[in-house]
Amino acid sequence: MALKWMTALEQCLGWVRRDGRLRIRWVRVDPRPEALTVPGILVTSHEADLVGAPRLLRRLGATELDPDAALPPDFIIPDESEALLTAERETGARRDRWVNEAVEGWAILRELRGHP
Repeated sequence: MALKWMTALEQCLGWVRRDGRLRIRWVRVDPRPEALTVPGILVTSHEADLVGAPRLLRRLGATELDPDAALPPDFIIPDESEALLTAERETGARRDRWVNEAVEGWAILRELRGHP
């Protein structure tokens, strides 16, 4: 439903330990990428340093991933009805873990600030 309303979806895929740092991986499904020159839904994978307490990994329900596994490449899905299924198949995302864009990030920020 979110994709029909042109809202991006995100999901935490897990975490890796690289060079002594914790890094988090996530996937984003975006029905409105401004940079996209062809119609479709853009799926991107990201990895970034996890800033903050490692307890956030538990809050996210994140599991450890193979640090040697490459990030899935970005790709475009032309058919909205297949967007989530394709993203799940290609990235290892789970059907029951999708959230609207930035929902998890705001929840983490609130927790870091001491709000339940």
